[in-house]
Amino acid sequence: MKNQAILPTPSGVLRALITVSGYRPLFEKNGFDKDLDDQATENRQGKNFDLLEDCQEQWFSAIREDTGAEWSILIKSAWNRHSNLLRSLARNTDTTGMLSERAQPVVLRLLVIPEISGAIRRASQELPMLDVQQWWDAPLYYWLKAANLHSRIPEKQLLERLANHLDIDERSLERWQQGATIGKGLWPYRATLKALFAGSHLTARQAERLTGWLVMVVALQSLPAELRDSVKRDFFMQSQQSLRTEQQFITYLKREAADRQSLIEREQIAPVLNDLNSLFADAVGSQRLIRDRLDWLGALCERGTPATRAAHKHLWLGLSARLAANLGEIELALKLYAAACKAAWWRAGPHQHVFIHEALCYTVGVGDQIQANHFWDKCFLLGLNDAPKRALDEQGMRLISFEFERLFASQKAKRKIPPAIRFEVMEKPFALSSRDMEKPNALRKHADGRVRYTPLMNAVLRGELEHVITLVQAGGDPNVYIPESGENVLIMALRRAEDRKDPVILQYLLTLDISPETANRPASTKRETPLKIAMNMADAKVVERLIELGADVEQACFNSPSALVYAMALLNDNIHVSDPAQLKAYLEGRVPADAFDAKNGAILDCELSAQRLGVHAMLADPRKKMIFKAVAQYYNRTADERLKVVMTLLTKGADPNRRYPDINGHRDLWTPTLFAAQLGDLDVLKAMIEAGGNPWLSLEEDSPGDEKNALWVAVIYKRQNVIEYLLTLLPERATH
Repeated sequence: MKNQAILPTPSGVLRALITVSGYRPLFEKNGFDKDLDDQATENRQGKNFDLLEDCQEQWFSAIREDTGAEWSILIKSAWNRHSNLLRSLARNTDTTGMLSERAQPVVLRLLVIPEISGAIRRASQELPMLDVQQWWDAPLYYWLKAANLHSRIPEKQLLERLANHLDIDERSLERWQQGATIGKGLWPYRATLKALFAGSHLTARQAERLTGWLVMVVALQSLPAELRDSVKRDFFMQSQQSLRTEQQFITYLKREAADRQSLIEREQIAPVLNDLNSLFADAVGSQRLIRDRLDWLGALCERGTPATRAAHKHLWLGLSARLAANLGEIELALKLYAAACKAAWWRAGPHQHVFIHEALCYTVGVGDQIQANHFWDKCFLLGLNDAPKRALDEQGMRLISFEFERLFASQKAKRKIPPAIRFEVMEKPFALSSRDMEKPNALRKHADGRVRYTPLMNAVLRGELEHVITLVQAGGDPNVYIPESGENVLIMALRRAEDRKDPVILQYLLTLDISPETANRPASTKRETPLKIAMNMADAKVVERLIELGADVEQACFNSPSALVYAMALLNDNIHVSDPAQLKAYLEGRVPADAFDAKNGAILDCELSAQRLGVHAMLADPRKKMIFKAVAQYYNRTADERLKVVMTLLTKGADPNRRYPDINGHRDLWTPTLFAAQLGDLDVLKAMIEAGGNPWLSLEEDSPGDEKNALWVAVIYKRQNVIEYLLTLLPERATH
């Protein structure tokens, strides 16, 4: 890294893995080698995580094409675990006070080498094909022995075929068999193996496993001899490894690589930082005292050694940016936040989170979308947000704007967001004015311009049916919406029906010419679609009418990929009240943030869990728990009502085979039909099958032979009635 980072980055490691495993020619052939290099060096501000995701997906696809599903699953799983480990270490390890020449050997010994040997061990356990106990000094030699054993083709003939396919001499083959780097590209591996095993009786599975092990051979023989020997020793001494946790790694790294002079200076700086944190409670009033301490910190950086500057400059820059931001010095604050995040990047441990959070909020708040996208990208690179990357869209920036106004309380965000508290004095009954009648679609400002409504919207919110009808007859358009939030009269009427149990206005609006765009438009930072609210209400007739108006049943619905999946989750909560899955997902931060989270300071995925657990802990108070239960009961609907919604969606063409990932983060890919088997309601399962649902799809899409189908799910969840019914379908399945 350009800023002398000590810990490896996922993007740098990805390029190294693609190179040593022989897949760089794939990127060169397709013209993506520059993308691979740029993501490794993080050369494209705001796009680096996109490049990383794209390059890793190209690699995974090529591995799958060459080696089949088993290797693809293993390598993808190992990579996800390793890249997440690197992000976690970067978030939690402050390496700014470490000496690189001392730290790098520790990283190599305690992180890189165990990771390589661990990957080889896992592959040998899950995909056994050759003797890895002996292969270390001459991997290709032992691979050829395994290829001969399984294909029955003599080793000499295999070597001749390899030489002809690659157009290489006998001496090169000898060096390769002795363990030298395989300099000639074997990619595409599937074509290479096809040339080697022509006419053999290898099964497809054997051929794929051998192909995967050939990739491993190329990778291992690409390593320097000294590193390969270290990996070999680690492989055989794994049981003696003492490190078991990230914290142990961090402790060892600090102990062996810390710059002692930097530690002494940190002790001097600590009380100054504590003072600064206290003074920032009133940044404007305390600006002179803050500047004095920042000047002292800046002078320390200037007169200190390069190691001292590296250890403390990001703090001086970040805190100076915070002061400038609080004082409204926009250009200076933007410049300092960018410099602070650059200086801290992949080196400053938890400080990165603090400054990126602030910088993101500030750039969004003052309307600098280009810089905001840069910091948003870093949130995914560092693991502050979970992959896959989502766009920083208008609603996302509105959500962040709530946190901007909390951090910089005297300033207003560029994007319109509602005030924290809004009071309206209702001195007299709602009535329409002549102005309302003349311009029923004009957006008018309320709460000092922080929210806008049309007269028709106001009538839906505060008036009665007669007011709404009058405005519609005067030209009020139900398809007008608020650009910044997506709010419209349909959403407002749905919320009124749900919150006040007053559906009269909604029923009238559903008779009007509602456009498909309105029927699908998500509103507010919750991104609520009309279909989502209708499903929350468990009103099958409203759901049906919305679909007739053009609502897309396959559109994402909250944290579900489609309306049917969301409706099934609601039904599951009704039937299996004690099932903790949904609450667990919410408390762990796997449900997207909304304005409520943002108003409490949580805008990034990694911040949600602590905030939500804190709020949830308040339920220990008996009175608050009683209030919560009363509210939950008010909004609760019966299982029969929710069942009707599911059936309505199926009759309206919802896909019962729609794939979606397991809510708990497992590799499994569910479908509504498989979910029905877990649910245990036989009527629902039969309806899914009747609508085209396939109960024999496997949860492991890449390994259909594993038979983790609806019958397997029913057995696991002990749904006896479902088991008995599916057993009656087995003869029919066997005939197809």
